[in-house]
Amino acid sequence: MLLTVLIVYVIFVLAIGIWAGRYNKSMTDFLLAGRRLGLLLATFTLTATYFGGGYFLGLSSYAYDHGWVALWQAIGGGLGFILVAFVAFKMRDLAFYTVPDYLEHRYGGKTIRVLSALLSLIALVGILGAQVLATRAVLAMVGVESNIGLILAALIFVGYTVVGGLWAVTLTDFVQVSIAALGAVIAAVVAVSRAGGYQSLVATVTAQGVGEGFFTWSGGDISLVMWLTLPMMMYTLIGQDVYQRLFATKDGKTARTAGILSGLAIVVICIFTVLIGLAAKAIFPDLADSSQAATTVISSFFHPVMAGIILAAVMAAIMSTADSILTAGTSHIIRDFYMEVFGVKEEGNEKRLLALSRLWTLILGVGSIFFALAIPSIIDILNYSYFLYTGGVFVPVVGGILWKRATRQGAVAGLLVGAAMAVIGLITKLNVWGIPVEIYSGIVSAVVFIIVSLATRQPYMELRHKA
Repeated sequence: MLLTVLIVYVIFVLAIGIWAGRYNKSMTDFLLAGRRLGLLLATFTLTATYFGGGYFLGLSSYAYDHGWVALWQAIGGGLGFILVAFVAFKMRDLAFYTVPDYLEHRYGGKTIRVLSALLSLIALVGILGAQVLATRAVLAMVGVESNIGLILAALIFVGYTVVGGLWAVTLTDFVQVSIAALGAVIAAVVAVSRAGGYQSLVATVTAQGVGEGFFTWSGGDISLVMWLTLPMMMYTLIGQDVYQRLFATKDGKTARTAGILSGLAIVVICIFTVLIGLAAKAIFPDLADSSQAATTVISSFFHPVMAGIILAAVMAAIMSTADSILTAGTSHIIRDFYMEVFGVKEEGNEKRLLALSRLWTLILGVGSIFFALAIPSIIDILNYSYFLYTGGVFVPVVGGILWKRATRQGAVAGLLVGAAMAVIGLITKLNVWGIPVEIYSGIVSAVVFIIVSLATRQPYMELRHKA
């Protein structure tokens, strides 16, 4: 029964993708939905960008192991959306396709475009890998062997994205976020009730001997709060998958409002996914794998039909993030590398650009499978990806907006040093004053950015509308 419900849902989603594909006549249609998204669809697709495997299964798993501190990752993402909304208001009206579009426009030269696009692409493949990995936990519940299920799930969301592009992604996101949010609320309410209510849940878990910070907001470790919050917030301020949706809105005002609403929605929905993890800890304290916290709750407390619907909601959340990442990665390859770096100008050959966009969407989707098989933890994949990208690109983007005297040389130097610092921290696991080294990557990047910019001062180039 569970498998039947999932199959019906998958067929429904694929049908939407095929239907939406009829409206793709150009690269702009495929990558930016023709820049025609209104407030409702923009808000839902932005929310879907984050409320996927990481925030549904990943936060439930992290809450099972660490408690309420897990919510800080969602808070970081929510704050990032609210902050980016005000930047996007102006950047949307400049008609960019990608974040590297802005960086080259601001600083000049192709170097900053190549480096930022490369780091973003690596991060996007990592984030996509986390979503692919999350599907394994869902499909395992219906008896599908883990790696086979992982591959099948990847092919599903790759399939409808290849056919329908961002327009298909947006339409399916509307359906999928609605189902996923409702599923999270229902599962959380039922699970907490089965645990005897929240106070009983706290007493039961406390008696298991968890750390004293398990039910506090900080988790008793401020460095953990920073590790969860900062990369998410910083990534949101510069993430291609986020800006792509903002660039797809019909105007700057819509982009700003959608960003604010999405930030609030993400935090509210994720409160329920964390509660699922806490309830699972009380009821099933000996799970061999905490990533099964949410799926165990669902399979244990619901009728097979209802369980199938909620599992479809979990799958919906995963696919809604995965399809967002796919189109974002494709935009880098086609716009930043193919058209801008290699100088292939095919503005008049929209059919070829559309075909290339679909081809690279397929390639990225297949590549994400190998990434998922290499790193087994959803949250680890997400944070590795966020730190690598934000360590290098955050300061050049935000610094370029806030500081008139920032120079191209300063931006490139800050990007290289920040990314290197992030890699060193992630590989060595070093801590300075109890804080992971990778968290300092943004600070070091900013220092280098400022010093080099002051040493190579040049006239400020105001943001201007493209001709």
